Amino acid sequence: MAATAAITMAHQMPPMSIPQMPRIRPPRMLKGTKSPNTDPQPPLGPSGEDRWWVQGKWRKHNANALKDRAQIQSRQAVKALRHGTHGLDIYAYRHVRTNQVVYSLTRTLQSTKVLNQLVFHGKKTVPSSVRTDMWTPHFSIHFPSTPAGALEGLFAFQKLRELSLQRQLSPPDDLIRVTEEDIAVIKSKIGNPVDHQEMAAREELTGKIPKIGEILPKKLHARRLMDHKATSVADAAFVLDWISSGPGPLERLVEVATNRAVRHSQKTRRARQRANTIRKEETSEQQKLEDRASWALEVHESDNRSRLPLMRAALEQLSMEHQGLVSCGRLVEAENIRELRDAVKEWEAFYDGDASKVDVEAWSRRQYTLRQAERRAIEEWFDLHDVPMSEHGSVWKNVAEARQAALNQFEEKEGKILQDSDKGKPDWAELREVKMYWADLNDGLFAASWPQNVVHSRLAPFNVARGQPRRPQGAAGAVLKQLKDAKKTDQAETEQTRQDTILSKSVHVIGGRLDDGWMPVEFASGVKQPAPLQPRQPDAEDLEDSYAYEQDQERGRGTAGEDIAAVREDVEHSNTGILARGWGRVRGFFGRRKRESTIYEDR
Repeated sequence: MAATAAITMAHQMPPMSIPQMPRIRPPRMLKGTKSPNTDPQPPLGPSGEDRWWVQGKWRKHNANALKDRAQIQSRQAVKALRHGTHGLDIYAYRHVRTNQVVYSLTRTLQSTKVLNQLVFHGKKTVPSSVRTDMWTPHFSIHFPSTPAGALEGLFAFQKLRELSLQRQLSPPDDLIRVTEEDIAVIKSKIGNPVDHQEMAAREELTGKIPKIGEILPKKLHARRLMDHKATSVADAAFVLDWISSGPGPLERLVEVATNRAVRHSQKTRRARQRANTIRKEETSEQQKLEDRASWALEVHESDNRSRLPLMRAALEQLSMEHQGLVSCGRLVEAENIRELRDAVKEWEAFYDGDASKVDVEAWSRRQYTLRQAERRAIEEWFDLHDVPMSEHGSVWKNVAEARQAALNQFEEKEGKILQDSDKGKPDWAELREVKMYWADLNDGLFAASWPQNVVHSRLAPFNVARGQPRRPQGAAGAVLKQLKDAKKTDQAETEQTRQDTILSKSVHVIGGRLDDGWMPVEFASGVKQPAPLQPRQPDAEDLEDSYAYEQDQERGRGTAGEDIAAVREDVEHSNTGILARGWGRVRGFFGRRKRESTIYEDR
């Protein structure tokens, strides 16, 4: 009995919980400790000819560590090239259902950048993630490939986002009030007019149909504030007019650099030391980005086995974004990158950045005078007009005139603060052209007017990646080689005979101008146009019945209704010659008489 009780108690006792094992973390690497990932590459050994130096070891091409490192380096090269052209392009995406518009500095959608621009207006107004199939290109703005163009692009990007946010958080009163169109939409969702009468008789429409002038219901209110299709176009015209009416590109750069130098000279000694330290770090970081960008632009050194070749997907992405050709694992003929680098060198050679030559107090008075003149011009414009832009002028043109008048008056009193440089101005000193590409050119009509320096064109429906032209193969290549060996063709003609290679295409990468030559014509058109109809030539049968042939030729000049009416008239009013005349026209209208084949005649 006692043994049975002991066994039963043992099964009834709950099992004792085992304490969790403490998590043992690896020792933290102290500062200055040597890491195998940073070990320099040793000289190539006999077994290292086909291997790469990754994470302190020689690894084969199929090693997982090598694949992971190749992805990291490819991503770094893509980001470095994007950083180099930061601000030159602005891309607007539109939601296909809600007409929300977001802005981006890259040709591809980035979830972290898009979700921050969406404002919460109620339930289901902000998605949890970005679906690329729900966003379509709206328009794109392209500034010149110069330092001033990048500065203007970043300014425009900031103002476009601020205007969009301001309109949603502080909308105008007429935007959120009920109109007759809103009442018609609400009634259509409730039911047909018969249902309205029945519901009105039962007093069920109370509170369901708002009155004109009231605040919109919650759902319509959110839908109205989320519709940015027209307002984004008006904002773009407003900001571009703001930029084009301001100082010139070179003058703007000089003013920004002088303001920065003057503020730096007014700081304390410790503040200047901190600023200098930050600038040194920025310079080293900029040098690191340039080195990473060179991975995609320069030829790979065979001795450096620690820098891996870029992945094919990354090269195709770079080709789409910068319109360069992929050749031998690098990007060539990227015109915008080359133009921007040349412009930066010209700017560095033109501006010395010496703040000691500038009178700080006089410069402060100059800037204050210009700001006061601009503010006064804005107030005078809105005292007379309700909108910033009209067909007769804009607020920014008045601001530009007032600024120039105030500057001339200030220089007459105190003289020029910024003396003209002895060095020649860069070629882009007066370059103000801004290109704007539209998915639908009719959307540009939402703005009242556009600045004269804005060039409009159509936006390509997608983008393509292209490889370096290759020489023709087969018989054409053999003939070209014979001509070249016989010295009957020169190198220039040989280059012209090369064929472009389309590597890939993507609808998720915004393209450039539709007719800029980057996208092939057959890709841009989408569908092939049918060949134009040619009039048929007379044959022996038509010559026998010349009247029928003449009527057949005239029939194509009129409409189908006129042709049918003519046939009926001939059939009804013709006499015994109906078979000769009327049915000749009918035969030509419904199709020619099928001839007997020559084989049948031979039989």
